[in-house]
Amino acid sequence: MFVHGTESSVLRWAEMYNRLLADAELRNRYQFWFFQYDSGNPIVLSSLQLRKSLTAAFARLDPGGTDPALRQTVLVGHSQGGLLVKMQVITSGDHLWNAASRKPLAELTLMPGDRELLQHAMFVEPVPQVSRVVFICTPQRGSFVAGRTVIEDAVRWLLNPPRLEGNLALDIAANPGAARSPFVPSAVDNMSPSSNFIRGLEGIPVASSVTVNSIIAVETDGPVEQGDDGVVKYSSAHVEPVESELVVRSGHSAEGNPHTIEEVRRILRKQAGLP
Repeated sequence: MFVHGTESSVLRWAEMYNRLLADAELRNRYQFWFFQYDSGNPIVLSSLQLRKSLTAAFARLDPGGTDPALRQTVLVGHSQGGLLVKMQVITSGDHLWNAASRKPLAELTLMPGDRELLQHAMFVEPVPQVSRVVFICTPQRGSFVAGRTVIEDAVRWLLNPPRLEGNLALDIAANPGAARSPFVPSAVDNMSPSSNFIRGLEGIPVASSVTVNSIIAVETDGPVEQGDDGVVKYSSAHVEPVESELVVRSGHSAEGNPHTIEEVRRILRKQAGLP
């Protein structure tokens, strides 16, 4: 499953998809799925949409839960998409909720539908069918670009707020003093290095049953530890533990970079037990 980044679409994966499909052994062993979402919505809501889509697909293809191939699902996420991917392979406990609210969910006055939405979006367990994730240019600790634009993004939100299920924003506003943010954050707000969300998510490890691979872009020469891809610093994208980390000399849109594609091909071949 490929998950695109901010202000992007499934078309960004075209070059990688064509190159992977050209590998006959991969073509015979994998189905390639793509997830499209509104990348302006809060990340927890987009990640919930991804979780629901995955769950529905697994139920449709394998109602009895007996297909071993589906329990080897690989999620590949670029940029914000990598954060959506991480949300599928963590046990959040109350870390994300406490980063967003000063009061427990049970103490808030909410419509039943909104309470259920928040419960499912912010208290998550690993999707059992996912065994490997690949992060590409993922702002694990936020993006310095999002940090610069968070104020204007907040203004855009107030002027033209995204549609939320069940008037969630109004429901939360009816609980004064609960929310740590004065407005419902957009995805760009979520990716600011100073955001409560990104700080909460950063501290939650990927489940030990899931293998992690990381591809990080650095567009300048010199030490990679001090570099960035124009949107995300190496120091933000770097995570441990990982099975592998590859640094490619590229800007942020590294999905079509030949070295990125070859690394994803290598990872998928290894996942399939191919040389």
